[in-house]
Amino acid sequence: MIIYKHGNDIFEPQKSAFRTTESTTKLSASETKVLQYLIENNGEIITREKLLEIGWPNKVVVPNSLNVAIANLRKAFKTKIEIIITIKGAGFTIAKNTFIQHTIQPEPISLVNEEMDAEKSEKKSISSHNDGHSISKSKRQLFQTVSFSVSVVVVFTWVTLWVSSWQSPPCISFNEQEICGNIELLNLEDLPKTASRSLYIDFKGNIYEAQ
Repeated sequence: MIIYKHGNDIFEPQKSAFRTTESTTKLSASETKVLQYLIENNGEIITREKLLEIGWPNKVVVPNSLNVAIANLRKAFKTKIEIIITIKGAGFTIAKNTFIQHTIQPEPISLVNEEMDAEKSEKKSISSHNDGHSISKSKRQLFQTVSFSVSVVVVFTWVTLWVSSWQSPPCISFNEQEICGNIELLNLEDLPKTASRSLYIDFKGNIYEAQ
């Protein structure tokens, strides 16, 4: 199963859900498709027409349907950072490396059964006032091994997210140009007629050729 992480927040396309540390928001099928497409094409400007096609395939809908979907997604994010960026006169984008893709492997059924059997055995032992040592040594070792493995995965994931948070500034690609900085202030009409392949936008919206 594929999930996408943004800091501590998690987008689960298969469950049509976006989870933050505070709450879980259930997304509509269209909102899920739009968000996943933007994430998988991060750094590219996606037109409104394309997103309408992705979110509502083979359906005739009013253009405002996309505005409502984007607004609902931004409410789900519950963050001060504008994840979905509006590019005036062009469409929408998500900056590169905003989300990190992870593949979650399902836990082996045999391992789950063993842990359930161990838990049942322990409860039975307590209720019958036995000596409390009915869980075999091998199962205790298995539990310790699983716990250690989970801890390693958690630490590795945290370090990965911490490192990714330092990837600054956000960048997108447009017409074979790399545009970085405060891209939420980008107006395509203001782009200079230049051959430079790298541009930078400061906090006031001024555009410079990257050195």
